[in-house]
Amino acid sequence: MAPKILAFLAQKGGTGKTTLAVHVSILASEGGGRCVLVDMDPQKSAGDWWRARADLFPELVECGDADLAGAVKAARADGAGLVVIDTAPHAEQSAIAAARAADLVLIPCRPGILDLRAIGASVAIVKSVKSKAAIVLNACPPRRGAGEAAIVHEARQGLKAYGLPVAPVAVTQRAAFAHALIDGRAVTEYEPTGKAAAELRNLWAWIEGEL
Repeated sequence: MAPKILAFLAQKGGTGKTTLAVHVSILASEGGGRCVLVDMDPQKSAGDWWRARADLFPELVECGDADLAGAVKAARADGAGLVVIDTAPHAEQSAIAAARAADLVLIPCRPGILDLRAIGASVAIVKSVKSKAAIVLNACPPRRGAGEAAIVHEARQGLKAYGLPVAPVAVTQRAAFAHALIDGRAVTEYEPTGKAAAELRNLWAWIEGEL
């Protein structure tokens, strides 16, 4: 069976794309699943995180857009269940290659106005290749009581203009992310019962349903 392919795409830097990609790759590996994390970003942030890990899962491939098809083919031959692609910002051809290959593209976006405006370039790419895609609000302020912070609610309303679904789970900016990533862990490994881990598990459950 061919692996499902999930791509994280953001033409703007600083959206937390790599952080989400590495966390999803860990969640997909829990319970013995095989996941391949493909780092297409020349900065190699995902690769550097992986090299700091004590464990050898998920599997890592570093490649450019010309080698993506070969990486996916190798993952299929090796029996991987999921391929997670972390693309480079400001790299349109790389983003197009990943979007074409993916079963689902996730576009991370912070809830600030500049980020909401900048997401248009990423939306245009997925629409140009007719990829299934959704937006994930990331690095959000904490919830206020039972509801989301006002800026998150307002961002959801503003993103409707792009015509893509927005993931029901918004990821909150928490210190646990910074602490976990230092030595190649995910928040689900660093603080398994913490709020960040719970949010990421909820996001992963939604992603599985979309895939």
